[in-house]
Amino acid sequence: MSCIYTEHESEPVIEIRVLSGVTQNDMDKILPQVEAFIEKHGSIRMVEIVEKMERFDPSVILDGLKFDLKHLRHISHVAVVTDNGWIGFMTQAASMVMPLTIRVFPMDGLDQARDWVLSEGKASSETST
Repeated sequence: MSCIYTEHESEPVIEIRVLSGVTQNDMDKILPQVEAFIEKHGSIRMVEIVEKMERFDPSVILDGLKFDLKHLRHISHVAVVTDNGWIGFMTQAASMVMPLTIRVFPMDGLDQARDWVLSEGKASSETST
């Protein structure tokens, strides 16, 4: 497996760690888990850690777009953690047109990224009370 999916125990936060790339097998396993998590929580936040992107299966692009169209409104904040320059650049560009808050962190900022995603949920719930 080239991706690891984890759910936070007490917050509507998921973490996806890309170890070496994204394959169709990864998408087939992870997307149903994310959909079930969204169904359970309504709105979620994410931490995406991209350690390496040595390979990328082009067939996953369509699945990713379909997922985004269906569920993007259910994701409020995304922290992308990477030292890969082109991923950081593409994420920053996408953040300008996406209806959610996205921040890019370097790999040594993983703890900060997790803290940011968790604190954003607390800030959102405080302002809605």
